[in-house]
Amino acid sequence: MKRGGFLLVMLGAFFLAMAPLTRFYTADRVIAAPLDFGENLTLQASDTTYFDSSKNKVVSGKEMEARLNVGGDVKSGDDDLLVLGGILQLYSGDQAISLNEFRLGLDRRTGLLRAGENTHVDRNTEIAQTGYWMMLPVGNVHKETYQLFDLLTGRTWPARFAGVEEVEGITAYRFEQKVEPTMVARSKKPVAPTVVGLPKKAKPVKIDRYYAAENTLWIDPRTGMPVKIRQNVDSTLRTAKGDEGVFVQADLVLQDKDVKVLAGLSEKYAGKIELVRDTLPMVFLGAGFVLLAAGGVLSLLAGPDRRGRRADTGQDVERVTAQGPDPLAGSANRK
Repeated sequence: MKRGGFLLVMLGAFFLAMAPLTRFYTADRVIAAPLDFGENLTLQASDTTYFDSSKNKVVSGKEMEARLNVGGDVKSGDDDLLVLGGILQLYSGDQAISLNEFRLGLDRRTGLLRAGENTHVDRNTEIAQTGYWMMLPVGNVHKETYQLFDLLTGRTWPARFAGVEEVEGITAYRFEQKVEPTMVARSKKPVAPTVVGLPKKAKPVKIDRYYAAENTLWIDPRTGMPVKIRQNVDSTLRTAKGDEGVFVQADLVLQDKDVKVLAGLSEKYAGKIELVRDTLPMVFLGAGFVLLAAGGVLSLLAGPDRRGRRADTGQDVERVTAQGPDPLAGSANRK
């Protein structure tokens, strides 16, 4: 019984040691963005205005969709790096307005962008991918300003914490980012003068395309993953002389069904993070204390080793016997 108590004490000490080890060491290494992360998302806007290149004019009052298809390249990723490839397409009905391809490398634990295998933005490998993109620090989001990478401008812009909102039952942090007007493309051929507000009789003009937007991300602070996205786009066409027209004006919001998908995915991942970071350490801690207490009680109930006392008594008897005949017994015989 005493040996069993000792074993319980040792086992309890082991579980007590595992609690902080799991919380402060194992969790930081296990919690990481999944290599197979991937989603097909659609942002929608009504009553938009955009430049229809097929008609060489600006049209208004149309609905628009931004389709984001992104997926993890499992073979190119590893324990530290998540490689995401994707396409961002802008449509109005069947009319394609713009298309952007990208391949990004993200640190699976911090969420920070970093160079990876064949990473690029629109085939441009010289664009420095820095800051965060869509996903903030995994399981460690704070109410502060983060630098978010913008695909269209190829730059980072500050995203400031702007409040807390409930999104599909998740207490989300809202971050707002303002992308200042930035030239992103030059026209390959002239456009109609009316596109930039010039008279019809004027000659076709060459233009540059500028992109600006006010982006809003709702982030689950438990996972760093977005659960809702909004992009209020104000993209313009400009001549070298400063004449300006609309390329795209649209307030794009992630459709409800995709919000539910992202919220469900984040909730599932949050459960895994909570299991490793909170639940297992508490289980280990509780089990450790219970086993220590049980081992201590069992040791006290066992008391001293009785077999040891019997062995000592036997040894004393043998020692007396070895001294020879009892003197008292000899005296009695002589009488």
